[in-house]
Amino acid sequence: MAGQRLLILGGGAHGRAVADVAEACGFKIAGFTERPGAARGDVLGTDDDAPGLLAEGRVDGAIVGVGAASLPRRRELWDALARAGVPSPALAHPRATLSSSCRVGAGSVVFPGCVVGAGVEIGDNVVLYSGVVAEHDCRIGDHVYVSPGVILSGSVTVQTGAFLGAGAVVLPGLTIEAGAIVAAGAVVTRSVPAGATVLGVPARAPEPRT
Repeated sequence: MAGQRLLILGGGAHGRAVADVAEACGFKIAGFTERPGAARGDVLGTDDDAPGLLAEGRVDGAIVGVGAASLPRRRELWDALARAGVPSPALAHPRATLSSSCRVGAGSVVFPGCVVGAGVEIGDNVVLYSGVVAEHDCRIGDHVYVSPGVILSGSVTVQTGAFLGAGAVVLPGLTIEAGAIVAAGAVVTRSVPAGATVLGVPARAPEPRT
């Protein structure tokens, strides 16, 4: 799809960052949705207008540009694109390093400085922000958001909808289960249960407030 016109769903800071990656990959930014005064292109309507814009021939595809501040909204937008059959390309910045044996799913964005190792599988609608390292044989599920500087050591599994904060480190062979949150700077030495939040070194559940 390189060279085609891409709609960015969301014109905030993350949307503009996604647009930078898309342009580096050779796409043309057709515009943004929802936020007036976006930095690039024109605001073409609301997030719900993507199927109509595709049908009218004004765009060739769309990608979710909503950031970590609204993870449920990211998933809602992706599901709507999928239901409507709107193409959503995988984007990997030319300054990211990807093994020839890795797989990047539709609608996922790999930012500059990332290193993605041999056999890594990345699901759909995933964000790997700048400087993320995902070593060999990691499995990253759909809708995962990985903040800048995260290190996933070999054979780590990150399940659907998990969030990893900036600079977190996950030791080899561990699993971050669905919907879990790993705080910025945490060092994960044990697998994290579904929906849990962990922080600190070593990572643990927060102390209950008294």
